[in-house]
Amino acid sequence: MFQTLILALIPIIFTLGLGYFAAWRGTFDEQASSIFVTLIMSYALPLSVFSGIWGTPRQLIIKDRSVVLWLLLAMVICYLILFLGYYFIGHQSRSLAALRAMAVADPSVPFVGSAVLPLLFGSNLSAIDIGICSLIINLLALPVTIYLLESDQLAESHEQGLLRTFKKPLVWASLLGFILVLAGSTMPASLANNFTLLGKAAGGVAIFAAGIVLQTRKIHLTLPVIGNVFLKNILFPLIVWGVLILLQVPVQARRLVVVTLAIPMATMPTVLAIQYQVAASEMASTQFLSTVVSFVTMGFFMIAV
Repeated sequence: MFQTLILALIPIIFTLGLGYFAAWRGTFDEQASSIFVTLIMSYALPLSVFSGIWGTPRQLIIKDRSVVLWLLLAMVICYLILFLGYYFIGHQSRSLAALRAMAVADPSVPFVGSAVLPLLFGSNLSAIDIGICSLIINLLALPVTIYLLESDQLAESHEQGLLRTFKKPLVWASLLGFILVLAGSTMPASLANNFTLLGKAAGGVAIFAAGIVLQTRKIHLTLPVIGNVFLKNILFPLIVWGVLILLQVPVQARRLVVVTLAIPMATMPTVLAIQYQVAASEMASTQFLSTVVSFVTMGFFMIAV
């Protein structure tokens, strides 16, 4: 079990380190990380997200309603509470509040989860979990966060911000994929490579770009970074664990939900931070520290829950 966890996390640390090393040698600079992010957000990630959602069978979404419900509630409520807390109580900008909320609420399921969860829960349950988390992130968290970043930075009206948000390739690719799934359409196997050839590069390039940012802007273990990691790796899954125990949720569903939420921070907050030039160093540092700390924290939840 721990060997699987290590094998899932080491590639993330290695790719971050490779990006850091490339920037240290002068091969790439901070401007290069922005170019990489443009490639990811405009082409690679929309292709990956579209194929991932379209390739999710409709019956998978409704197969285990308990897991779907608890993941949806946990991730959405966490995002909303943190965003509102940061924005109204912490008096932070909507952009920063949205990025910090997303950093805590959205686990790196496609990378870490796809390696760890099948060995713990079997291929069927883990497929449901990975598919649902991807849908929640790509259909809810991403469009909302992009809208908040767009409307905040460009000081646009509500209507203008929505229009710009839905023009983003990542947003309309997610919605189009979901509409096709709801209509009962299944992606033909012959088309898969058209989307995945470039789409598979999205995650690795995003982590590499985060490594460049870590070198050019340096790793900062500030209070916000430590707070993000504490919330993401420890407090969020711990609270959900307690709530599920109180509500007497079956053990199998409880373990699946809690271990999933204990997965370290996803790459998307870092990518958005670089693209919109909002707290890029904080998000990259949070991603790095969250991944390192998860060797201990995720291992704990895998044993204890």
